[in-house]
Amino acid sequence: MYSKILVPIDFTEKSHRALDVACQIAKKLNSEVYIMHIVKAALSVYLDELGEYKSKIPTGQQFLDDILAINEEKMRRLIQKYEDRGITIHSKLKVHNTPNEIAKLVAEEAFDLTVVGNYEHERFDEVFRRTHPEKIAAMAKNPVLTINSELEKFEVKNILIPTNLTDDYTAAMPDLLKFAESYNAKLTLVYVNTQAHFKTTLQANKLKVEFLEKHGLENHAVEIFNAKSINRGILYAAEFFNSDMIALFSYHTENIKTLLVGNITEYLITKSKVPVLTLNLSKPE
Repeated sequence: MYSKILVPIDFTEKSHRALDVACQIAKKLNSEVYIMHIVKAALSVYLDELGEYKSKIPTGQQFLDDILAINEEKMRRLIQKYEDRGITIHSKLKVHNTPNEIAKLVAEEAFDLTVVGNYEHERFDEVFRRTHPEKIAAMAKNPVLTINSELEKFEVKNILIPTNLTDDYTAAMPDLLKFAESYNAKLTLVYVNTQAHFKTTLQANKLKVEFLEKHGLENHAVEIFNAKSINRGILYAAEFFNSDMIALFSYHTENIKTLLVGNITEYLITKSKVPVLTLNLSKPE
């Protein structure tokens, strides 16, 4: 299932706690962890035929070598902390001179699972109001787990799955079911009933039956949770049902309306107190 787990590292507290969660998952699922740090270089660099980074400016090569050596040592010391836990951790160092490309580089790695740390107030793009974790979740083809708060122990007992009862989740549902089974976790499916997307009891019951049959979940139920907005309704539902994770099946788009206003996935990644697992349903280009 998740045999290779990627953790983007910037040596801050948020990335350290993401690594800690990734290692706990790896221990549980017998996976390998890959940490990747991207050096934001002010120099123009390229990869030579041996796969080594070189500066296009000759006088900048020593500076580049020193920066790479410092970061490689940081990664080595970080890996040492987890060696005694019996977890295999690999490291990868990349160099890029455009900060906004970091999320794209991480997403392109295409690991089975990416675990990222996030702070609500941290935003690198105030125009489009998106954090690196939001962009990674939007670009990644495979699941992304966002950790917003420190977890002494990563436990998954109750996974909240918001649904509009009409989208088809069959492509990604098997992976989520396997993940839930490995933790013996309960699935709580929820339809947030708002004024803008109101469903009568008869309408909701009909859609619930069709949805559960389509996804092979006949032994489950869909809860109806009334709220003023879908975004806040999902957060309130997670608290109401004592969920310790939210799983989102999402179609990620990059249209101008989404960039300016944001979407449900990005809102929850930023605001949720519990981990958010994002499963991308977008078709590969």
